[in-house]
Amino acid sequence: MTSENLITYLEGYDVEVIAKHETVSTNTDARELIKNTIPHPALIVADQQSGGRGRQGKSFLSPVGGLYMTLALPANIPIEQAIGATSCAAVAVCRGIEAVCDAKCGIKWINDIYLGGKKLCGILTESVNDYETMTSRYLIIGVGVNIDVTPTVTDSAVEAVSLNDCGCDVSKDILCAGITKELLLAYESGFDFSLYAEEYTRRSILLGQEIIFTSKGIVKHGTAKSITDRGALVVQSEGKEIILDSGEVSVRLN
Repeated sequence: MTSENLITYLEGYDVEVIAKHETVSTNTDARELIKNTIPHPALIVADQQSGGRGRQGKSFLSPVGGLYMTLALPANIPIEQAIGATSCAAVAVCRGIEAVCDAKCGIKWINDIYLGGKKLCGILTESVNDYETMTSRYLIIGVGVNIDVTPTVTDSAVEAVSLNDCGCDVSKDILCAGITKELLLAYESGFDFSLYAEEYTRRSILLGQEIIFTSKGIVKHGTAKSITDRGALVVQSEGKEIILDSGEVSVRLN
């Protein structure tokens, strides 16, 4: 990827572009960048990451052949409004991928994109909060997509897939620009999940399925029933409904 190509594809969008061959983590780079305060969105991309990370401190394999990008966004929105950012981003990423590939993406609550029953993409959303004013000053949205290479994941029961596996030959620059445009649209909406809830629900691969979830260190079984208007997952478990928000919760199909 080159910053010149991305700037061309993102012409008309107010976004700074920083392209690297290798970095530890584009999300970490974004955190360093906003220490100096940024007035407008910044896109950081890398051909590979040596220390990519996912939710709950898990590692995210990031070899050459994937798209690794982070959008750093000045937000200044209420913290509770920022909660929907990951869910909105999941829909935005699906749209960005489908705009350039003949692929129908699904979402595994809350932040994984699936294709053909296998994991194609992960999303890690972080925020920089001011708890005195209860606002999120910045949102950091990291996206990793398997394009040419399918990582071998040894510490997970989830099987990975790449766009190349599905016969999709796509330019990394064009895909990155497409996803960025969709994320910027969600940003302009204030990450209003009500605008994305119907599509998010329709794309969910969990609803109606038996799942295993871990919350506060306790493993339980249940059935995924619905998505709330705030993006939480409603689960029927042990004769009662449990509402899971993103927090420290992991979910997998049974």
